[in-house]
Amino acid sequence: MINFILGLVIGIIIGVGMVYFLFSRKSAKETRSKESAQEIKDSNPAVEERKANIEKLEKFIAEKTASDKITNDEVQTFLKVSDATAERYLQELEKNGLIKQVGNIGKDVFYLKS
Repeated sequence: MINFILGLVIGIIIGVGMVYFLFSRKSAKETRSKESAQEIKDSNPAVEERKANIEKLEKFIAEKTASDKITNDEVQTFLKVSDATAERYLQELEKNGLIKQVGNIGKDVFYLKS
């Protein structure tokens, strides 16, 4: 009877230890995976280029007066990017409160310094 109880206790201890080991290993893998993904994202040349272009655009806008219009075409030419990319940059700066959009659609849309 004592052997049975002792075996049961040892079995429970080993079982709990194994469950803990397996879950802690999985958690460590997930953490390493997330860290690796962040490192890749941070070192991505496209991300670096986007950050550099946003900084250039912020400096460009800083030189403008409050009444100077900023257009998508102007940003495209200045940064040598596509229409869609220029629009994304302008939307990001608008979201950050640096500029305000005037107009809704088409060639009549422009931005003013906030």
